[in-house]
Amino acid sequence: MDIDVVTTVPFPRPAAFAGMRDKTPDLARYMPNIESVVVESRDDSTPGEARLVNRWQAARSEVPAVARKFVDPARMFWLDHAHWIDGQWRCDWRLEMGFMPDRIKCSGSTTFFETPTGTEMRIKGTLTLVLPLMLKPAQPTIEGFVMNTIKPNFQRTADALAEYLRAQKAE
Repeated sequence: MDIDVVTTVPFPRPAAFAGMRDKTPDLARYMPNIESVVVESRDDSTPGEARLVNRWQAARSEVPAVARKFVDPARMFWLDHAHWIDGQWRCDWRLEMGFMPDRIKCSGSTTFFETPTGTEMRIKGTLTLVLPLMLKPAQPTIEGFVMNTIKPNFQRTADALAEYLRAQKAE
């Protein structure tokens, strides 16, 4: 399945890019569906680049009843492996799910574009599910659940970034 999401924030590209790269844990408080974001590792050893692994923990309320027999709420997290490239205003990412990590593959890139009203973030990626035969009947439900978890989070993250940047501007 293709992921194609365009979000906007009413702030200049440098602020949006740096905020997403450097302040992701601070965005969690603006996202009711996220319990926390923790930076597990960060490597800034290459000039103009940063490699981060952020652990996103979903709120327990995010597991719908239909998926509870497949997904333990404690495993409702994902590791965001991100490679930020300053000169290209781009982040290449790969998500590693806490539930069914060997069955769910998700990767892509986010590119930041300056617009007259702020910054447009174009998110393009793919989501692939590799399910055993016994789960094939549930595949549409699982695909829908995973896509409905991932895709809206891109918009929610942009909204949280805008709220965070507004709060910083007000201080």
